[in-house]
Amino acid sequence: MKEVIETLNAPKPGGPYSQGVKTESFIFVSGQDGLKPNDESPGASIAQQTAASLDNINNILAEKNAGLSDLVYVTCHLSNLNEETVREFNKVYESYFGDMEVKPARITIGSQLLETDVEITAIASVS
Repeated sequence: MKEVIETLNAPKPGGPYSQGVKTESFIFVSGQDGLKPNDESPGASIAQQTAASLDNINNILAEKNAGLSDLVYVTCHLSNLNEETVREFNKVYESYFGDMEVKPARITIGSQLLETDVEITAIASVS
């Protein structure tokens, strides 16, 4: 069984997909770019966009009583993989996950992004 997850606390999908989908054991969160829920830019910095992406993921998970601590895997897309960008991204990322005993597995890749410089997808384990 699959359930669609919708929340006003994250940007509406920009195409034919769901913000998230819950199955019996997992929540799959579609790519959340660095925009606020009203599609407004949080700012041009990687730090601001990373925080917005992770806040959006957390808000989607919250609709099914889950949170960032339930994440098991994330895919991080950055428009630029230079050292400064990755360092700034990791600093914010660590502020969200640094205290967790079990951090989610992760891959960070360079991508051509349309509206922002950061997009993050996530998979959470739930029951």
